[in-house]
Amino acid sequence: ELSREAFDAGSRRREGLSTTLSTMAARTDIIPGVSIPGSLVANLFVKTAPTDDKLSPQGDFEEIIYVLEVRGGTDKNEFGHVSGAVAMSNKIIECQINSAPIYYAWKDHEDVKAILMAPTVAGVVLMAGASLPEFSQGKLDELVAELKAAGKKVGSNMHEAGVQPRYNTLLPAPADPKFKTAVIEFVIPGAKNGGSDKGPDGHRVDSIPIANGLIKAGASCDLIRYEFDKHEEFTATVESYDALLVRINPGQLSQGTTPGTQERFDTLMNAMLAKGKLVWSSPAVQTQMGAKDALVKISGTSCGLVDTFAYYEKASLEEGFKKTMAFQPRVIKQNRGSAGEGIWLCWLEGKDYCANFGDASLDDDDKIKLMEMNDNHVEYHTVKEFLTFCVDGPDAPGAGTWASSFPGKYLEGGKAQGGQLVDQRLLPRISEGEVRMLMVGDVLQMIVHKKPEGGGLSAVGGNSAYTYYKPGCVEYADLENKFVNEDIPQLMKVLNIENDPLPLLWTGDFIPRDGDVPGTTDYVVGEFNCSCVGISKFQAVCGGEKTLADVPDEDYYEACLLTDLMGLKAVQYLDARDLGRKLN
Repeated sequence: ELSREAFDAGSRRREGLSTTLSTMAARTDIIPGVSIPGSLVANLFVKTAPTDDKLSPQGDFEEIIYVLEVRGGTDKNEFGHVSGAVAMSNKIIECQINSAPIYYAWKDHEDVKAILMAPTVAGVVLMAGASLPEFSQGKLDELVAELKAAGKKVGSNMHEAGVQPRYNTLLPAPADPKFKTAVIEFVIPGAKNGGSDKGPDGHRVDSIPIANGLIKAGASCDLIRYEFDKHEEFTATVESYDALLVRINPGQLSQGTTPGTQERFDTLMNAMLAKGKLVWSSPAVQTQMGAKDALVKISGTSCGLVDTFAYYEKASLEEGFKKTMAFQPRVIKQNRGSAGEGIWLCWLEGKDYCANFGDASLDDDDKIKLMEMNDNHVEYHTVKEFLTFCVDGPDAPGAGTWASSFPGKYLEGGKAQGGQLVDQRLLPRISEGEVRMLMVGDVLQMIVHKKPEGGGLSAVGGNSAYTYYKPGCVEYADLENKFVNEDIPQLMKVLNIENDPLPLLWTGDFIPRDGDVPGTTDYVVGEFNCSCVGISKFQAVCGGEKTLADVPDEDYYEACLLTDLMGLKAVQYLDARDLGRKLN
């Protein structure tokens, strides 16, 4: 073909650009694990090329959508591509799908066909550019027909080729939905946006994607708002739903509302469960699994620490902490909060630890070093000052002077209102970071390693570097198998939630420690989160004037992998419920 000769001649005249000759070696540096004949690609990584003509790095994604160009022709840019072809691949990569432009000429027909028919290829974007001679066009049409017959999607844009459209608003309900579901939200009276977890439209930024995930899975899903002064009307509304997803942050129902609002809401959710409806997360699961004293209940399991204690009143705190602190470094964790506030690492200062637990108890005047995990700041206090701060706050007589920006008073309200402290040994390998297992029901969606930065030991908020791993990764294969297949059934039993659905979205944070066999590593649970786990890629834009539409495409599509899985899992749980009813 003359066009190919013209292209090759032009390419050789351009300094720094490669030519695409049939003798070129296969390329394995474009898409991980894929070998592409060198004759089908050219000039994808030219250093001097503008961003739109330089292929982005690929990810560890399961699918590929290629951009197919006609080789040669006068319509190509200086890098030998149809204008926008490389940019199209980059846009597809942002959507969590690997992509690269490849050339088509009839002489390469079989090579191109072999590439596009691979099982991992979901579709092809046709950006042919120059018109082909009649014979070549016929061969291309033949290839397109074969691709479609094989179930590949072929089109002129990335959505026709298999990339899901982006939805910034709620999708319409299916014509014949399998189930009727709702996402429940709450607006804090008088708060900007209704709370810092929301956008200017009053919605959590992740609520619409969660609802759309259910709709994509075949259910209908409404966004409904709980109003504390219209409780009876709300009760009548939720009666019509098969399942409810509560997306209300802990503590919000006690802000600007009448006393007892949280209790009335929980009673309603329990009533819905009693009627056979599903609620995520149920009040029982939030209480049994989400509270810090869950760590005490699991202390006898393989993922717990046997020397874990809970304190609900002043006397037990004073007696217990003075004994545990005399023996070894400790971690004291308040029940409330989600960003490390009220979690204190504690070391004994100016005094040796006793040899055995129970051999000694500290005095009020003994000194301890403290590090708060929200910002890694360090304070030095006496035992009495620390205990006074924990019970009565920083302004109480005998509390000393505190740098913490949070008010202490961790036992306030008593056990019934979440007032509690948990006492665990400090595991020195916390400096290596935490391993978060991000769960959708009983399915592991992602593993996140959070390593502290800046010399601290805290891996919360902006204090850590995140590394993401897919399920099945070799780095955490043993932990994954043990947690998913062994620990979760144990946890449900000891937490007394065997008859409740697992949270639709929850996390288990694990801390490494030396195993019993030298050179091995075990992991123990440091925390569960199950009340209203935020989807960080969406929630990154909350609290101001930005909405879901402001989430970058790359983050949007990555986060939708999670919300779509949530939808599928919710429908599976509802199917299982209905099957159970039939069997009974």
